Amino acid sequence: MKRKSLKKKKIIITILICIALVFIPSIIYSNHHIDVENISFKSRDIPKAFDGVKIAHLSDYHNHGEKFDKRLVNILKKSEPDYIFITGDIADKVFTDIDKANHFLKEMSCIAPCYLVWGNHDKNIDDQDFEKMNSYAQDCGITVLNNDVVRLCKEDEYISVTGNYDYIENVTECGKDEFNIWLNHFPENFEIIADGTKNSGNQMDLMFSGHAHGGLIRFPGIKGLFAPGQGFFPEYTSGLYEYNGSSMIVSRGIGNSTTTLRLFDTFHVIICTLESENAMN
Repeated sequence: MKRKSLKKKKIIITILICIALVFIPSIIYSNHHIDVENISFKSRDIPKAFDGVKIAHLSDYHNHGEKFDKRLVNILKKSEPDYIFITGDIADKVFTDIDKANHFLKEMSCIAPCYLVWGNHDKNIDDQDFEKMNSYAQDCGITVLNNDVVRLCKEDEYISVTGNYDYIENVTECGKDEFNIWLNHFPENFEIIADGTKNSGNQMDLMFSGHAHGGLIRFPGIKGLFAPGQGFFPEYTSGLYEYNGSSMIVSRGIGNSTTTLRLFDTFHVIICTLESENAMN
């Protein structure tokens, strides 16, 4: 009996060691590596002047800081984006470090014109810290969108960019004859915004979002284990999605909120290249 008991213990210990050898390196890699995903988005509604325009999409920085920023800056400089879209959670509501958040904003503003919407962590930090970050972003020349619409111009052609925190039905002033981009932190708002804009006669073409952190744990065959706002086995966690004539690109984020860690779910920078079908004619 003792021999059988010892044998079982050895088997259990061996299994645990094997699991540790697989998972510990994966956890380290997932919480260190920055994955760059290139996505080409083609539409006949994209003006010819915007054909080939590159958008870097970043989300959920959570005042990461330290050596990470240098690696991120090098990646973005090599990618040479025309615009940078940042979809919220620059700060972290638990381990708030506004100096790190502001350093990130400054670094991004030096690379390309930046357009920013806030996320739930940003909105839930101390009011003074938020005002400091909000003012600093604008001082850096970053366009902060708070239920606002701006128009990007190239060679007398335009696309519109709407940025909002919550979906508000009266934010429908973007040009009806223009390619419409939305920035919204929450991917679970995708279908609401897609339906709402379509019903108003002003359809959203492409939305950029974050918040889901890739579902935190990703195994083959599942899109993620858990995402805030979507719960277990969330639908929208990473990459390109389509619904009712609209599309959405979700970043897995470039930071971790509070004490969460990732598994098989690396940090994520998206480089989206716009392709105009009109430019091919």
